[in-house]
Formats: sequence, C-alpha cells, structure tokens
Amino acid sequence: METSHAATVASVEQVTPHMMRIGLRLDEPSAWQSTGRPDEFVHVEVGADTMDADGHDSRHYTVSHVTPDGFEMEIFLHGDGPGATWARGARVGDRTAVSEPKAYYGPPAGPRTRVLLGDATALPAIARILAEAREEESFRVIIELADMADARDLATVAEAAVEWRVGGNGGGASILKDLLVDLAGDQLDPAAGAYIWVACESVHSRRIRQLLRREFALPLTHYRIVGYWHADLERALRVWESASDETKAQYAALWREDRSDEENWLELEPFLQRMGV
Repeated sequence: METSHAATVASVEQVTPHMMRIGLRLDEPSAWQSTGRPDEFVHVEVGADTMDADGHDSRHYTVSHVTPDGFEMEIFLHGDGPGATWARGARVGDRTAVSEPKAYYGPPAGPRTRVLLGDATALPAIARILAEAREEESFRVIIELADMADARDLATVAEAAVEWRVGGNGGGASILKDLLVDLAGDQLDPAAGAYIWVACESVHSRRIRQLLRREFALPLTHYRIVGYWHADLERALRVWESASDETKAQYAALWREDRSDEENWLELEPFLQRMGV
C-alpha cells in the first residue's frame, strides 16, 4: 500500500441493510491530511490475500466524514469479498492501516448545475457532496440501488432533486446510462455548462464517458467519471496477467501525472479495448 497510517476502529454502525459506517481513530491524526474534497477515498488494509484490479491487496472506501482524530468511511456490503467480510466483522478496538486520501470531484466555479449519478457504491460520496454543498448550488441526483431499503435521507442546504431507481449493482443490467440521457438530457448540452460526476461499476462508467465525449461533445472539464468496482474482476485480472511486459509498460506510460485523469482516458480507453478489457 502507499503511505500507511495506523488506525483503530472507533465505531461501527449499520446505516442501511447493505451499508456499514466505520469510524477510524488514527494513531497520528496530524500525519493524515484530508483533501477537503467530498468524494475522497482511502485504501484500507482488510486482510485480503487477493489483489484488486489496480494491483492493491487493500480495498478502497469513501471517507464519509472527517473527525478531529480520524474519519468515518462507509462500506457497501455486496458479496463475500474481503472488504465486505472485514466490514461485517469489524469491532471497536480492531487495528488496521489506511493510505493517504485521493479524490476526483472538482466542479468548475460558477452557478452551473451539478449532476451526480451513481450506484450504491457511490452513495457515500454523493451524501457527503450534498452535505457539504453551499446553499447557492443546484443538483440533479440519480442513484441506482439493488434494493430500495438502502435509500436514505440526503441532507443538504443546496437545491437538490434526488431520484432513486432500482437496477444494476451486480444484480442486473445497469440503467444509469439511459437515466443520464432521459433525466438529465437538458444538462448534456455543452452550452448548459453542467458539471457531471459519475461513479459506478467500471464497464458502465466507461460507456458513460464515451457517451458524454462522443455523442454530447462535453468538454473534459465538465465531467469526471470513475469506475469504483468491477463486476467481472476475475476476467479483468486474467487479461492483465496474460498481457506481455511490453503491453503493461505501454499502459503505465499512458497514465501521466502531468495531465488530468480524463485527458489520460482519451488514450487509455482505446488501449484497453485493444487489450480486450
């Protein structure tokens, strides 16, 4: 894992049937610095003996609230993977370690509408974005759940229209792409100047990115699309492990720190398609 910060589980709460909120108290709170951005996440040591698609044996979770001596994070309980297993068994006093935070959400300044779209894994970030929004901000929010029992109140002082839909989340076909077109079509005109943030399953996130870029020609600064998880992680790992060292080096060279992630995706998407991912 990256820079590691030791932590102790300070609280455990069942938020909804499939969402746990776990509070961590850092051994050295001053050494860990929040990005200040509401979709920030950390990698967490959960005792996994398998890698994720990015080559980590840790798992990443959204920081839902920053506290004086650490932070809270929310974990969506889907399946029996190492992260969900760790969260279900977490007890106050348990020890773990976390990374420095990273974040993506960054709307340009101005009175433009923010469109937030995501599945259940995006709900913690969406909740924090709305909770920390300013009164003059305006939001269109669409959240896709497998079970409406996981819907909850999303407090905000901003103007926000929130819609809940059932679908996707590994239990069926995602309807997020269609919902984006149908429910926020007026915001997809580049002249509208909306900022669109999407977080969901990786394959669906890439389809939505292509929609915004190719069909609606939105400027790269007007959206941020994030793949939070892989529906077919085993296949993605097999493709990566079977790739040649030359292919892996080409992939690494495409992801440059001197340009934005969305700029990197302009080259990364066709490269991944050639790889068969």
